[in-house]
Amino acid sequence: MKKTIIALVTVASLAGVVAPAFASTSPFGDGNDSAREFAAETILTRLQDKGVAATSVEEWGDLVRAWVKTNDGKTEMKYFTPDSLTPVTL
Repeated sequence: MKKTIIALVTVASLAGVVAPAFASTSPFGDGNDSAREFAAETILTRLQDKGVAATSVEEWGDLVRAWVKTNDGKTEMKYFTPDSLTPVTL
């Protein structure tokens, strides 16, 4: 019983340390440059998997701004929600 209580206290304290990392308001996280670059690549891949012809992405406030190739070969900026990558009209 004593070991179980110690294990539960340990897990609860670790959860308290890890939880703020998931509370980031930035779609690209609040980590170092390589972590933010990895997040950008992941978001770019997710957009492309959804059929969006995105060539690059960047953080734009609480949104994701993507440069997207149009059917006529031009590039335009489009905005997406960071969680579901739903298009946003500004």
